[in-house]
Amino acid sequence: MEVCEEEAALITTQEAARRLGVSPRRVGALIAEGQLKAEKFGRAWMVDEASVARRQAAPTHAGRPKMGERDAGNLGAYTLMSRDHAVLDFTYNHRTGETADLVEREGIAWRPLGVGRIDRKPNRYDLAAWLAARSIPAVRPNLATALRALGARSASDLMFESLGLSLSDQYWLKPRDADVDWREVNYFENGYEEAFGDALLAGLPPAVGAKPTFSPDAATNGMLGKAWVRRDGVDCLMKAGSGNENREPYNEVLATRLLGRLLGSGDFVAYELTERGGRAFSLCATMIASDEELIAAEDVRTAFGISGGRDFHGAYLRALGELGVSDAQLAVDKMIVADFLMANFDRHTHNFGLIRSAESLDGYRVAPLYDHGCGFFSRATTAELEARPYQWESNPFREYPSQQLALVDDLSWYDPGVLDGFEEDIAEVLGWNPALDERFIAAVQRQVARQIRAVNDLAAERGLIVAGW
Repeated sequence: MEVCEEEAALITTQEAARRLGVSPRRVGALIAEGQLKAEKFGRAWMVDEASVARRQAAPTHAGRPKMGERDAGNLGAYTLMSRDHAVLDFTYNHRTGETADLVEREGIAWRPLGVGRIDRKPNRYDLAAWLAARSIPAVRPNLATALRALGARSASDLMFESLGLSLSDQYWLKPRDADVDWREVNYFENGYEEAFGDALLAGLPPAVGAKPTFSPDAATNGMLGKAWVRRDGVDCLMKAGSGNENREPYNEVLATRLLGRLLGSGDFVAYELTERGGRAFSLCATMIASDEELIAAEDVRTAFGISGGRDFHGAYLRALGELGVSDAQLAVDKMIVADFLMANFDRHTHNFGLIRSAESLDGYRVAPLYDHGCGFFSRATTAELEARPYQWESNPFREYPSQQLALVDDLSWYDPGVLDGFEEDIAEVLGWNPALDERFIAAVQRQVARQIRAVNDLAAERGLIVAGW
């Protein structure tokens, strides 16, 4: 979407009503429904003249409106693509986020796992949920500023304008009447503009020419600010923290230290600190190649009809077995132990999962562990950590950390000796954060030591020899 340097022409609600042949009250309702664009000046609305003209030009149809939508301009016809495979035609309602008119195409075998059960046809509800998860969440900091500057109603509008292109998979959303192919538009081969992501991180209006059309950031989800950057030919994700203390970037680096001691290099994504505008961000290289796709655990749940509740753990492992994932139990065990050690409360079904070949649709493997910013007591105060053993709500399999830890089947890989001296890593990395004092860091050291002892106790119960225990 281009940013127009000239201001949009505005007319009164009375004039809009005259042109449309409706009452001023009806114009107010159309504004509230998002069918007319308008700006408020004091207590009065001024209506975007172009949106009135579009409504005048829209064809009228007898009978019930399509998808219940009275403004045909809110409906778009798209083809869900996987590279150059046409997967699925559908209609999208840009006002409501609903989908309809699903028609399978010749490339239906390349459908995403998350658009319906694997043994059934795709359905419009799961497709709508999959598309919503592809957009920037409405609560993302600085999003509202970007939307206003770009004249967009919602994050989903930005996502569709960018064709839904991502650096995490090979799917995209082709307008039905567009004459364009994968080689012309994908970011892996063509690169992208970084100005839109810069604006999202800085909280400034995007500069003229900062088009989400040329940025993968419009199809990158997550609550915290983030932006893709290309460094020395490698695509990297830059992530912000929250609040004045900005703990998350430092926690990502501390998690990298922990996982580097505990796991193999291919088992986790490594983060480093970077700086922009005097504030710290975390930075990690992409985990997928240009012929692969990342599949969120949520999409596995959808594909296999897995509900939440206490059987999620077993059902998820059975699904991975059906997909031919080797060492699935071991990988999940490692994730549970790592999250317990760092007190990570945010292991939800959109930040762990699988990787597979985007073309051959095989070679499933567990994705390396990533997204640890909510570990190491990122929401706790010093007083809470000093008062008693800190309790957090674990995810995704059990609410209580001890119950989730009890799900671990195999600890033969666990070597407690590699964690000797980790308290020094805690002091060093958290000490880089000017917002954290020595009392807080010491309290984190004590809490993590308790977590290490709990894992060591479990290892001893399982018959492993743990030195000193």
